[in-house]
Amino acid sequence: RQGKYIKKTINLERCRLSPTGFQVIAHELSASLCSLRLSNIYDLSARIFLLKFAKPDHRQQLIVESGFRCHLTSFNRETAAAPSSFVAKLRKHLRSRPVTSVSQVGTDRIIELQFSDGVYRLFLEFYAGGNIVLTDREFKVLALLRVVVASSNQEDLRIDSAYLLSDRKNYGDVLPLTKERVRGALERRLASSDGSLPQKEKQKKKKPEGSLRKALASSLSDFPPALIDHALHILEFGSSITVEDVLKDESLMDKLMVVLELAQKVANEALSAGSIRGYIVARRRTRPQATTREESGDERSRGSGQNQLQYEDFQPFRPGQAEEDPELHILDFDGYNKTVDKFFSSIESQQLTSRIVDREGNARKKLEAARQEHENRIIGLQQTQELNIRKAQAIEANLEVAQEAIMTINSLVAQGMDWVEITRLIEAKQAEDNAVAKVIKLPLKLYENTATLLLPQEAFEEDPALDSSGSKSENDQCDDPTSSPNPNPAKQIAVDVDLALSPWSNARLYYEQKKLTAAKEQKTHQSSTKALKSTEKKVNADLKKSLKQEKQVLRPVRRQLWFEKFFFFISSEGYLILGSKDTQQSEILLKKYLCQGDVFVHADLDGAAT
Repeated sequence: RQGKYIKKTINLERCRLSPTGFQVIAHELSASLCSLRLSNIYDLSARIFLLKFAKPDHRQQLIVESGFRCHLTSFNRETAAAPSSFVAKLRKHLRSRPVTSVSQVGTDRIIELQFSDGVYRLFLEFYAGGNIVLTDREFKVLALLRVVVASSNQEDLRIDSAYLLSDRKNYGDVLPLTKERVRGALERRLASSDGSLPQKEKQKKKKPEGSLRKALASSLSDFPPALIDHALHILEFGSSITVEDVLKDESLMDKLMVVLELAQKVANEALSAGSIRGYIVARRRTRPQATTREESGDERSRGSGQNQLQYEDFQPFRPGQAEEDPELHILDFDGYNKTVDKFFSSIESQQLTSRIVDREGNARKKLEAARQEHENRIIGLQQTQELNIRKAQAIEANLEVAQEAIMTINSLVAQGMDWVEITRLIEAKQAEDNAVAKVIKLPLKLYENTATLLLPQEAFEEDPALDSSGSKSENDQCDDPTSSPNPNPAKQIAVDVDLALSPWSNARLYYEQKKLTAAKEQKTHQSSTKALKSTEKKVNADLKKSLKQEKQVLRPVRRQLWFEKFFFFISSEGYLILGSKDTQQSEILLKKYLCQGDVFVHADLDGAAT
């Protein structure tokens, strides 16, 4: 289907207002901000700024993201603790000055705010990298967000330079929509696309669907792609028609002119309507279950399977290409500024929710890592016990071989033979398949008076007749016929033996080590339970603190009640007590708010409060 919306992941950096959207935004800003005074300017980030306008009993907030968006907002956001140098310059020149005009520069993506009848002009640029430029009445640059170096398609822009408006699109006069203009734009677009491709690629390249839409959107900047899609869909203009087909067929050119006239009519109706409306295209999706929040009234955590809307696009007209798609929903709003604010605030909320979910996920990972660490520690102690048992049983199952090996090494050392010569002798005997030499694993650890023996590992289950120390009683060992070595031993195990002790004493050492490790396992298990509770408490406290900080990032603006400009409190009997801050407020309280039955208290002193 022509102009069908494709499911995508919303990226706030890629959401830009269209040229038609800027016209509608400028029209609404002119009606909302003129006659208001700029009360203050704040940094939200390096490229996002908040401008607050006010007059008695009326306030507005304008959020400006350089290069991307500009709209009134009904949400409060956290501001920087101290203003940047750029914001400090804007405050110096513009604070408390009235807004006298808001307009779009030609058809370019630039909005101009005039203060004090043009004494200062603030230009908000939303193309390329974007910029914010403050000039005086003669368009001399007083402050700017970023310096622009002169290039082939951009003039030099820096402090004290001149801000040129003559180079802006359609500045002073908008070009009429004629067939010659459309034909020339399509021919230039076709020539530039053909010239940028090698000859072989031209022959292989097929006619892509939507090439006409892309050509119109890039060559006729007055018409954004979504508006062209809407007009093409309404008039059922074929999606397979290409730029070459339109240039060759005059009837297709005439039909294309009808499409563009419809698009122009839709844009003009959006501006001329008494009450401008905005539309958001949303896709219904199912989100996974989120972690439950402790704070009451928090709606960011959702249940499993609950349907939600993911905002995908916003326009000042109802896009026809989205109405026939069952997966898409069109939301209607009163006012385009409210539409844009709802769209971007929703995306910021989604990003906030994503950060909260990430924090909760990191907290769960910390707890899981702590549990896993303690489990691994206990498993390691259990494996050490099992290994000690296996080594002791291997010695007991091969007493004669172990005794011969120990005696052989001790006799060689007693003869005063060099340790290197002992090693060479054992290697020679191993080459001759000597049974005792093959049990000894090189190198020897004579500096520790120990040696490693490779003993066959018996494959039998632990005997319940073992006593608490892991060894059998002497009577059981004498009567048990299975104490002799197995004729078919399993794989070998490396056992370190003390050359000063007998095989029985070495086995007893391993049983004692097993007993000590078992006691250590029990203590580790007890301490792990306490450590896990302490870790879980600390992680939950850190998570709760971080979530409270995140919660303050985006919140709706609360309208100030009429009595909040005075000193006030509510008494225990339920009476509202008001106090003036100066003489002027005393007069206001007396003449405007004092009613029959109220109590008026004033001290007979000069300048006393009421």
